[in-house]
Amino acid sequence: MKNKWLLALVIVLAVAVGLLAWLNGRRVRDLDPASLTIKVQGEEVGSISIEEISALGGEEFSKSLRSSGKKPRENTYTGVLLSKVLEAVKPGLVSQDVQISVLASDGYAVSYSGADVLRPEHIYLVWLMDGKPLASKAKGGFGPLLVLTRQDEFGQTWCKYAIEVDIR
Repeated sequence: MKNKWLLALVIVLAVAVGLLAWLNGRRVRDLDPASLTIKVQGEEVGSISIEEISALGGEEFSKSLRSSGKKPRENTYTGVLLSKVLEAVKPGLVSQDVQISVLASDGYAVSYSGADVLRPEHIYLVWLMDGKPLASKAKGGFGPLLVLTRQDEFGQTWCKYAIEVDIR
């Protein structure tokens, strides 16, 4: 009898997880991957295209990505500080005490503190790697937009396929 209840519970949970994944996939699929949507407390306050981001004046820098079991890869990235992008969309969005979540088109999300985003030469929004636009996920790339934490040695706080920033 207990096994039947346990099996029923597992089935209900599996259906719920599947439904939530489907709903989230529909939400992010409809977003334009060539731009970054900016939200505050879940409400959209603006968006910015790759062209507008690059007009902010990209900075080129080298970054070595270390990965477990693989040789480190050195690449040259072109990007702009995430704080500068957010300021361009709506001045005054970022302060030391906010929480900033970046959502990727595949549903992955990473969060940063306002203090981290305001830290000099730390969190960048990148659109070029080795002088070439970042390829989409379908083409085996990281883009078209990548949030890169420059002072993170292993890339654990990077967000490939970035499409949305939510400030809380």
